[in-house]
Amino acid sequence: MEKLSTIKSKLLVVMILMCVTGVVAIAQQSNSNEDYSAYMLEVRKLNQTLAHLPPSPSALTNEGLAKARAGMLATIDTNTVLKPAVKYIQGPAAKLALYVYKPDTIRAVVLSIHGGGWNVGSPLNDAQLNDRMARACGVAVVSPDYRLAPEAPFPACIEDCKAAARWLVMNAQIEFGTDKIIVSGNSAGGHLAALTTLFIRDTLKAINRVKGVNLVYGVYDLSRTPSNRLANDTVFLPKRIMDDTWKLVFGTWTTEQLQQPRYSPLYANLHGLPPAMFTIGTADPLADDTYFMEARWRMAGNKTYLAVYPESPHGVDIFPTQLAKVAREKMHQWINDLLKK
Repeated sequence: MEKLSTIKSKLLVVMILMCVTGVVAIAQQSNSNEDYSAYMLEVRKLNQTLAHLPPSPSALTNEGLAKARAGMLATIDTNTVLKPAVKYIQGPAAKLALYVYKPDTIRAVVLSIHGGGWNVGSPLNDAQLNDRMARACGVAVVSPDYRLAPEAPFPACIEDCKAAARWLVMNAQIEFGTDKIIVSGNSAGGHLAALTTLFIRDTLKAINRVKGVNLVYGVYDLSRTPSNRLANDTVFLPKRIMDDTWKLVFGTWTTEQLQQPRYSPLYANLHGLPPAMFTIGTADPLADDTYFMEARWRMAGNKTYLAVYPESPHGVDIFPTQLAKVAREKMHQWINDLLKK
């Protein structure tokens, strides 16, 4: 097992290489040759709209957190083609709800973990994303309704996702007729998806069942990467929201505690993992998390695909733009290509 100090030294080398050679240029596979200029006017208009939205309430007060949760709920579109069934399994503390999307033909099962800064949201956040993925790729989608901070202090969310993974590894063949698994997550869900993949490898000893990992604008260093710490008024995910989220969820945790590999997958042993796709917009304050994690995943001997979208904010795939559609279709193509093998 690599020491944390060794991993930090390797990470420094990764950062230097990125400065010298450029991020996408050293990626194993990427979308760097694709021309997105036709979409840029729409993306810039979106960014202007996002920049002029009223400030989000602070999650540091009970009232602000309630408003943030209600605001997210109000934006959810649950009018999907496939209607999710809700299945309950035993979680670490209580029953854990799994939202399940099942198309007619199932080639694999995607464990899809929603985002929301570990303190807001539910599987319904990704209703449209999960429905589209299920139909476009011929996969069942299972999304756990993990516990949120501060009511369930971190790392309760991690333990719930592990419980969902354990159930899926044990029951995928019976429930869905396949033992193939793909792990997926966006934003905070990307963080949880990466840790869950490591749990499947290290504890469940079932990494051969995981055909791929779809990591979408995730957080992989809880001590905060440079782009995270230095972000100012980035659209959609400004510095104030980032700072409040870290205070609410991680409180008095020290840098050393947050960098433990069981909490920050960027510092984990990443050898022997499946292919991974990384998706990020260049205007996302979490960009460094993706750049660094993709590099470490690849340097550990695993296959990677890095999809970078110019001028795009956090949540590049969720907005009603043509580039968001391109980003979603790129993920679907990657999953379909995996399942052909």
